[in-house]
Amino acid sequence: MMREQFVLVLLLAVGSSLAAKDTISTNLVNREITRTIDLKTQVAHVSYEFVIENTGSSAASHFHFALDAHHGKQLSFLGATDEDKKSLKVAENVKVQSQSDAYFARITFASPLAAGSKATVNVIAVLPRILSPYPAEITQSEKQLVSYTGNHYVLSPYTTDSQTTHIEVANKNIESMSRLQPTSTDEAKVKYGPYTNIAALTSNEMTLHYENNAPYLSIRDLDRKIEVSHWGNIAVEETIELVHVGAKLKGSFSRLDFQRNPAVAAQAAVLTIKTILPATARDVYYRDEIGNISTSHLMEKEDSVELDIRPRFPLFGGWKTHYYTGYNVPSHEYLERYGSQYRLTMRVVDHVYDDQHVQKLNTRVILPEGAKNIKVSAPFAMEELPQTLHYTYLDTFGRPVVVLSASNLVQEHIQDFVLTYEFDSTLMLQEPLLVVGFLYAFFLVVIVSVRLDFSLVKAKQA
Repeated sequence: MMREQFVLVLLLAVGSSLAAKDTISTNLVNREITRTIDLKTQVAHVSYEFVIENTGSSAASHFHFALDAHHGKQLSFLGATDEDKKSLKVAENVKVQSQSDAYFARITFASPLAAGSKATVNVIAVLPRILSPYPAEITQSEKQLVSYTGNHYVLSPYTTDSQTTHIEVANKNIESMSRLQPTSTDEAKVKYGPYTNIAALTSNEMTLHYENNAPYLSIRDLDRKIEVSHWGNIAVEETIELVHVGAKLKGSFSRLDFQRNPAVAAQAAVLTIKTILPATARDVYYRDEIGNISTSHLMEKEDSVELDIRPRFPLFGGWKTHYYTGYNVPSHEYLERYGSQYRLTMRVVDHVYDDQHVQKLNTRVILPEGAKNIKVSAPFAMEELPQTLHYTYLDTFGRPVVVLSASNLVQEHIQDFVLTYEFDSTLMLQEPLLVVGFLYAFFLVVIVSVRLDFSLVKAKQA
């Protein structure tokens, strides 16, 4: 009896495991795939255009997108649109009934793909740490070389009639590259294909070794604090730990060589960082542990404010800097009121530098004292940490703090979160009344104290 129960439980477990896995359709065929790999910066942007045909007898609701296992581990952002540029639903890292160890995602068509019909789907994949400095260490005046490893073919669980890959690099200085004919190069562009009649999940290693002196920066830790006030202001402050993750500096740093010719003596170093702030940002500051850094420049544009940050020292490979920036924005731009209900819409992460990569993000939203029934909607998968309290001047029971956490973010994650809460407007009188009460009590004590006689011996009357 026990043996039969054990077998039954085992069969149920296996069945549920199989049921949880997606099945790859044999009716879908890639008629044509065009892949473009942008390797001009430290972040790889890979865009695909799939022309898919349903050769079956029934409609298909979705198709599966695949990446090599190594690329799947480095994936930061994955998005899909149809031929009308409308976003499609993407389920990432799904399990499929396949012998391959590849990374799979399920992309749902805007409407079921009818039998015999074709659909065009555009996919964008962002891989922030796929390029490796090679060599790993360089001297101050050397150029930075990086290597890229990928697949000559577009990995797909379906057969492909024709596919072509275009690669764009930073410049024409390509040290070496793999060749799977037909292959051609044109200045800073490489073309692989077209390749025809490719079986499902076909792989052939591609390598590319080239010069890339783009800023290889990564934000190790970003703490974004948003403090909401119902008196017309929202204060934003970002504390940033920035690391140069490119080829490490070999040997010592020569300030003399750097001052003589920084264009040659610091080719792979980062000298400035351009941060884009909201157009309504004011009272902008940029400081580090020592204090204010006066070498920064602020430029106001029509739709943004550019903060040109120049660290106290150039950032070479392996070096890091820690600083914080802050500014104020008017609350009416981001805060809406519906009676006692409030709705805050702001970016969960903002632009720190071009093609940014954030290893760890904590976004803290400090609400007015007395806010309740707080609900937050994140634009992508984020962890909502337990709420805490923040105390500042004239606070009595603390301001609620909502904390959102995420990791491995890129520029495509610059999106808005929505936070709603309730607030009784009469609580805005709390702080003014506290000040009035304190002053009233103070002057009352003064009035009483000057009328009291604390002398031990009374003065004799004349």
